[in-house]
Amino acid sequence: MTIQLGKMNSLVVNEIAYEGAYLTDDSGNGEVFLKKEDMPNDLAVKQVIEVFVFEEQGNLTATTKTPIAQLGDFALLQVTSINAIGAFVDMGIGKELLVPYNEQRPKFELSRSYLVHLYLDKASQRLCGSSNLNKFVKQEATGFKKSQEVSIIVAGRTDLGFKVIVNNEYWGMVFTDQVFKPLFIGQKLKAYVAKLREDGKLDIRLSKPGVAGSNELSDVIYDKLTQENGVIHLGDKSDPIAIKKAFGCSKANFKRAIGHLFKEGKIDLAATKITLVK
Repeated sequence: MTIQLGKMNSLVVNEIAYEGAYLTDDSGNGEVFLKKEDMPNDLAVKQVIEVFVFEEQGNLTATTKTPIAQLGDFALLQVTSINAIGAFVDMGIGKELLVPYNEQRPKFELSRSYLVHLYLDKASQRLCGSSNLNKFVKQEATGFKKSQEVSIIVAGRTDLGFKVIVNNEYWGMVFTDQVFKPLFIGQKLKAYVAKLREDGKLDIRLSKPGVAGSNELSDVIYDKLTQENGVIHLGDKSDPIAIKKAFGCSKANFKRAIGHLFKEGKIDLAATKITLVK
């Protein structure tokens, strides 16, 4: 097992000293220093421990804290300081991540948060960050099928909708007419492929397509009815904005979902009200 910089590693305690512990891989190779303040009280030699490995002053160092993001990840990170070489962002482990000036898109400002990709600088072998996302996200996708479930990270807003990173690798777009709940930069969601275009661009939708999505929404509406003493003052004639605010969905999807509940005999329908059948 090779020790991976910028990742969580399962390492073996080789030696415990006054200043901390020295860790190796399971073959006894490498040396990673775990500071005394990060050591569990019951740590013992030959014990396997899960740690995050980073570089500090030219040495491999470990912490038992779990970082907000690891090598290869995209994450929304806050700027804690700025100096002559770049900005430093909080990783949640007490060790900041450098984002060099030439990797900032736009130029970072103190205390603001930015979507950052964690990469290994080839020259220094140091874990760094970049908000120049086009260097790491591919424009043209292949191998996706319509309705395929994917993971997305919200990367930015445009006139058309929201740019998203699909499966940590490709650009995609959630168009405005598919957005029925608040989205924010850095948000991670489950989503579905609406279309893979001929030019390789991915159209993404947030709701599950077809009957499956309708059934899922039906369950949400039914649960809401039970919480509201069996009555919700929304129906198939209600204002679309009110429906979107209540359930984060389009009026068309809402009508399909309550129609499903009505066919199952679970609710009674009125123009602007649905009632739970008891």
